[in-house]
Amino acid sequence: MRCMVVLAMLGLAWSVVAVEPAVAGEPAKSAKAGEDTNSTVITSTQLSFDQQKRKAVFEKNVVVTDREIKILSDRLEVFFTEDNKVDRIEAEGRVTIIRNDLKATGEKATYDIKEGKMQLTGNPRIQRDQDTLTGETVTLWRNSRRILCEPNARLVIASEQEMNRSFK
Repeated sequence: MRCMVVLAMLGLAWSVVAVEPAVAGEPAKSAKAGEDTNSTVITSTQLSFDQQKRKAVFEKNVVVTDREIKILSDRLEVFFTEDNKVDRIEAEGRVTIIRNDLKATGEKATYDIKEGKMQLTGNPRIQRDQDTLTGETVTLWRNSRRILCEPNARLVIASEQEMNRSFK
């Protein structure tokens, strides 16, 4: 049985991934009919919540959906502050983050709400159309729209000829 939890506090936290709107892969699903479109819906096979540790753990077949983004992973942990606000989010295991034409993949993604910083590790790859960015760690800052890819950063920008061939 799949657990379904709506955590409105998560809101657009994960939208950090999209530096600008783009288009590859599938668009994020909209919330189901009757649900608040500003809500974030998290589904998984299992959910455990430890109020004392202020932590929710979603395991197996995790899907996070809101109006701007979709996240898939094997496991997702949500850490809360003492006043029950989301502090940090960690996704692990076959992480895929999709927003418009931007697709980011890796083995682990960590998002610090206060800093507005997301870090993707474990063979991180960010793809937009035919362009691809890879490295050992990719860090994105939401507020400054800055990206740091290190070490072994590699950016492949498709030529116009390649782009034209893919659309034929």
